Amino acid sequence: MGEHTLTILLRLIHILGGLFWAGAMVLLAGFLIPTVRATGREGGRFMQILMQQQRLQFYLGLTAGLTVLSGLTLYVRMAAATHGAWAGTRPGMAYGVGALAAILAAAIGGGISGSAGRKMLAVVQAIGSAPPSAEQQAELSRLQDRMAMAARVAAGLLVIAASAMAVGRYL
Repeated sequence: MGEHTLTILLRLIHILGGLFWAGAMVLLAGFLIPTVRATGREGGRFMQILMQQQRLQFYLGLTAGLTVLSGLTLYVRMAAATHGAWAGTRPGMAYGVGALAAILAAAIGGGISGSAGRKMLAVVQAIGSAPPSAEQQAELSRLQDRMAMAARVAAGLLVIAASAMAVGRYL
C-alpha cells in the first residue's frame, strides 16, 4: 500500500470514526441519559437493550480506539516527516490539543462510564423483575449520576477535539 493510499485510509477511519463517536456521545449525554433517568424502569430497560443487545458500548469503544489510533498515526507520521518541526506549527498544536482532548474523552468514557455501566447492568440483572430495594435504587441512582457526569465531560472533550480538528489546518 502506498503512502498516499495509507494516508487516505487513515483519514477516513479517523474522520468517520470521530463523527460517530462524538455524535453518539453528544446524543447520549444530552438526550438519551436524561430521558432514561426521567422514565425510570422503562428507561433502564431501553438502556439495557441499547447496551447489551445493540452493543452500543462495544461499538463506542471500538470506534474510540480506532479514531485515537488512526489520529495518533497520522500525527506521528507528519511529525516524523518534518523531523518534529510540524508539531510546533499552529496546525500541529491545534491537532495536538484535539488529540489530547480525544484521548481524555476515551479514558473517561472507557474508565468511568464503562465501569458505571457494567456495575449498573449487574444491579439491574440482580433486581430482575422484582421492585428494587432501597439500597439497590440508591446504588442505581449513584451509578446513573456518575455515568451522566462522565458522558457530559467526554462529550464536551469530543466537541473540543472535533473543533480543533476542523479548524487546525486553517490556522
